[in-house]
Amino acid sequence: MMRTDRYAHGRRPRLRRGLTAMILASMIPWGLGSPSSSNAGAAESAASAPADETPVAAPAEGQVILTPAPPTTAPTVPMAETAAPQAAADAVAGQDADTLEVLIIQALDQPTDLNVQEVPIRQALDQLAVNTGIPIRLAPGCVSFLPYGSQTKLTATIQKRPLRESLTALLRPLGLEFVAGPKEVTVQPAPPLARMGRRATWDELATLEKLLSQPMTPELFGTLRFQFQETGGEAVSNHERLGRAIGGVGEGIAAHVLDHACDSCGWTWYPEGQVVAVLSKTKYVRQQVNRRVSVRYAQASLVGALTDLANRAGVLLRFDPGVLNSLPAQTTERFSLSMENATVWQAFEVISGETGLTPVIEADGVRITRPGAGGTAGATTTSAGGPNTAQMETVAQATAAAMRSNSVVGQFTFPLPDGSSFAFFVRESDLPPELAAMRQAKIARTVNQIRQKLHSEQQQD
Repeated sequence: MMRTDRYAHGRRPRLRRGLTAMILASMIPWGLGSPSSSNAGAAESAASAPADETPVAAPAEGQVILTPAPPTTAPTVPMAETAAPQAAADAVAGQDADTLEVLIIQALDQPTDLNVQEVPIRQALDQLAVNTGIPIRLAPGCVSFLPYGSQTKLTATIQKRPLRESLTALLRPLGLEFVAGPKEVTVQPAPPLARMGRRATWDELATLEKLLSQPMTPELFGTLRFQFQETGGEAVSNHERLGRAIGGVGEGIAAHVLDHACDSCGWTWYPEGQVVAVLSKTKYVRQQVNRRVSVRYAQASLVGALTDLANRAGVLLRFDPGVLNSLPAQTTERFSLSMENATVWQAFEVISGETGLTPVIEADGVRITRPGAGGTAGATTTSAGGPNTAQMETVAQATAAAMRSNSVVGQFTFPLPDGSSFAFFVRESDLPPELAAMRQAKIARTVNQIRQKLHSEQQQD
């Protein structure tokens, strides 16, 4: 039997009974047939159970109850013979990388137990990893998408359920998924949650869970409310176009069908409040590069700095052929930039002003080109604030000039208990007038001393 709750700080999110019943039905073991499991199917399975079995209680609001599945005919794998979690961990540690990956995949199909009560998600996953001997980790930044972050708590009772099924039941209500890698199982946001780029609400997670667990049907499509953003045309025509695209995809889980349908129209989607937001890919990229970051690159590779900024925004970065060849090695190999609480696009603009490179927003990401190079065939170019304008390059140059005129003149570094440190940069405008005057006088004296030294050496020559 398995029961999972999720809440934090004593606040239990409300779930609709229909949604709970849907989760119950979706967790019944499935084969290779049609993915059209329903509440009615779950009720029929329960009715056909032998009379001597204990009936399953109706799920209470805010709970997901999973009954044990009947024994399957899956072949036995070596992990099933392991007597204890520690023995499983020892067996895994002694294998090479390929064998470890196989053992992880096999372990996902083996029964496991878990009993946690109101523990943070990270602690619950750690306990599950201990019980199975399989490393399970949260991807960096994963908890930033959850309503209560790392304090999102779980209550779960799992008895003799496959690890794959148990992880799905734990993670799907939170909009998360897992990927089996060569060395560990990684928990990460599902693509629609990652596209939100912010902390989700419980209502948005409920919508996402429905789309991740139910097949796309005309009835489900009719219950969804869509909001179209910069998709062209009227909302009614866009709704009809999306419906035709969904019909052309065929059967499948609603979220996956919606992915393919939107992609065929040049759109993307994610839950937003009570609706499903459908937006052009260009608008999505523009939203991503408006994320705020604090960065510091000291004598770094220019390509590395640009790539890091794109990664922070979660967008693809492309370079026009030979675009960096015209830049001096000092710029491409020893690039420095420091910005606090700025958007990724502002950082791109500063780099543009310093190097002459031009960032262009397109449907598939950001392209780095040179002024006058022109756009790629079929591409739509925009700035982060909207359609591309002639002032974009002027703004970038003005921003870079402003930062050069107010350069960094000092730094405060504070050590932290864990051995790391936190640094604050001091710009020239941060100095009091008298201290700024003393600094300028000191620079002038030092320059004069250097001049005199060089002059005396020249006379000796």
